Amino acid sequence: MKRKFILFVTLFLSVTFSYSETINLDLNTAKKIALENNPSIKLAREGVTKSAEQVAEARGNLLPCINAFSSLQHSWDMQENIMPNFLKDIFVQMNMPGANDLPDYLKMSFGLENTVISGLQLQQPVFTGGTIWNGYQISKLGYNIAKSQLRTTEQQILSDVTSSYYRVLFMKSTLSVSEEALHSAEENLNQVTKYFDVGKSSRFDVLRAEVQVANMKPMVISARNNLKLAESTLRMVLGLDESDEIRYMEKLEMTYSELTEKSLDELIELALASRPEIEMLDNQKFIAQKQVSISKAAFLPSVMFGTAYQYQGQRNDFKFTGDDFFKSINSSVSISIPIFNGMKSSAKYQQAKIAVKETEHQAESLINGIKLEVKGAYFTMQEALEKVQTQQKTIEQAREAQRLARLMYAEGSSTQLDVLNADLAVQQAQMNYQQSLLEYNIALSNLKKATNQL
Repeated sequence: MKRKFILFVTLFLSVTFSYSETINLDLNTAKKIALENNPSIKLAREGVTKSAEQVAEARGNLLPCINAFSSLQHSWDMQENIMPNFLKDIFVQMNMPGANDLPDYLKMSFGLENTVISGLQLQQPVFTGGTIWNGYQISKLGYNIAKSQLRTTEQQILSDVTSSYYRVLFMKSTLSVSEEALHSAEENLNQVTKYFDVGKSSRFDVLRAEVQVANMKPMVISARNNLKLAESTLRMVLGLDESDEIRYMEKLEMTYSELTEKSLDELIELALASRPEIEMLDNQKFIAQKQVSISKAAFLPSVMFGTAYQYQGQRNDFKFTGDDFFKSINSSVSISIPIFNGMKSSAKYQQAKIAVKETEHQAESLINGIKLEVKGAYFTMQEALEKVQTQQKTIEQAREAQRLARLMYAEGSSTQLDVLNADLAVQQAQMNYQQSLLEYNIALSNLKKATNQL
């Protein structure tokens, strides 16, 4: 039994691990995975498909409608009609005996108990004041809006992926800086301990170096936890399982883009020309205008053409045969003219006109918002770029100061505090540099999103 259990566990683990996958991930690969797996994008795509079907439905309203029909009617009590007894006058004129005793009116029943009707009916709207046509045009505009919403969703998801991806790279860099700082502190402790053993440093210097090492360890632990959290966020955006192993193929560094060479005015012009939200709002404005036309149609007459081809048979029992049915064909044109409906049509017309003005105000607000978004991303990117360039020089200076501090300490011309301060300066400079890289890349991503270039 023990041997079988071990075999089962081994087989189970081998099957489980066989389903895990190692993904070599860079930013472009992350974007492709998100576009395939993200549920928000899947939902937006379903919206496009649904809108396409709505267009087909609206198109069907322009075509004739043909229905087959059949009915069976049984009369439990036949209807009787009263009509003058014209035979009485004839019999009276003929002096027939008993003619004056005949009733003046007769009750007569028409038809048989069971009636069967079957046939085809065609209906075609001839004139509806543009209601059906405008409805079809509105459905096409709705389809365009759904596609714009899909592009907007894609840009938002790509922005989220980019930000999450860069945050993972930043956390990896932070972990590397923390581990490097811990390693430097441990090397310093070893050096101070050796100096203490030969009488070149004091016990106080050793304690201070030990405290420095102890302070570095929690930073490394925190950096590892932050990296795990950032990776979980990225997995969620990408739609990846926790069992999938990710190997990152890039490091956090400066990202080149042609957008960095454009002026602010050029970026704003590019955004206004390419943002799907503007196209979406234009389509909404066209829909509002179509609604005005539809509301006008309520004041106009409507014309409907119809024709029917049917067979009808009657019997007092249910033993129908072909001889019991007779054919009939009829066509009709009906006209409906609106006269008064409590001023509802007029109110709807005024509401439709107001809706057009609302879309104009929304367009103005949207354009101002896009301009502000582009400006914010542009200035943030410029600021982050200056920080990156400054921090690069700061790291070089901090490392040189660290080298000199350790050299002077070894020669006895500086203190252990100088070495520790130099180490902290290097760590802080590296952290600031990584932070500025993160800010720059996220600002560039926001600028790409603002100009619809992700």
